[in-house]
Amino acid sequence: MDPYDEWSEIPLDLQPYLADLLRRAVLPTRGITVKIAAIEQRSRLLIPEATVGNIGLELGADVSAAINLDDFMVFDNDEAKAVAFFKALVLKHVQAALEAEGIVPPRNVIELISQGFTQGAAFDEVVRACEGVPRDAIHILSHAAQRANDETISVNDVRAAAQQWYQASKDAAVSAHDKAKSLLLWIVDKVIKERQTKAFLLEAGTRDVLIDFLYDERVLHVLRKGMSAKDEPGKRFHVYGIDYGCYVDLINTAKAPRGLLDLGEDAPEYLATVPKTDFRSIRRCVLNLPEFYQGLPN
Repeated sequence: MDPYDEWSEIPLDLQPYLADLLRRAVLPTRGITVKIAAIEQRSRLLIPEATVGNIGLELGADVSAAINLDDFMVFDNDEAKAVAFFKALVLKHVQAALEAEGIVPPRNVIELISQGFTQGAAFDEVVRACEGVPRDAIHILSHAAQRANDETISVNDVRAAAQQWYQASKDAAVSAHDKAKSLLLWIVDKVIKERQTKAFLLEAGTRDVLIDFLYDERVLHVLRKGMSAKDEPGKRFHVYGIDYGCYVDLINTAKAPRGLLDLGEDAPEYLATVPKTDFRSIRRCVLNLPEFYQGLPN
């Protein structure tokens, strides 16, 4: 059967009941494979119920969480996998579009990069800028191609296009929510301008409506889960990345992010460029949400 691609679009209250229907009516049927593509922070597959039994699907018992797409699509998780994924994605789109117009398309990713971009780094910048979101990559490329006109796309074209896309698609929605906008500006000040990094840690299990809103608007991105912080042993954290559009105008300035996380004064030199990643040594990266809320006017 076809996979459930937009599971997270189903209201949270209804998701466990649909999952329970699949468990009872579909999973026992021979010859059927069920695949669910979902956003973890926006999915609720199970309602624990001691009296009548669990309602929904239990991960590990009924189904397994097989693939985390962020491992293949987010630049900071695996640069080579992310670039390869988006090269294949863009190539298929370009081939389909040009063939429909009777134009000979590039035959492979090598021709795609040589014909469409000034250098490979320009395409890599697209992968950084989209933060693992394919539709953002397509829109950023569209704006960059318009800026380049008949020329090949450069890194500067990508950065300008990413900023244009961010302002058009994300900034307007965030600006309409006063508290969410205040939180985003506070995070940018604390994380990017003060620490010159582009990511922070938030304790696992933290539920905050403003963080959830910024995540839904694709301004914050979950890069990794279950991390530990050196200064807070015994606790587990999620690594959140700040959207490229929030700091693209700071690139090539003194406030530009120097790495993914604040690793302290003994950070290795190879973290001097963005977005090199080292998840092993983390200091002073935990976001203090109570500090933000204490500063809000009553």
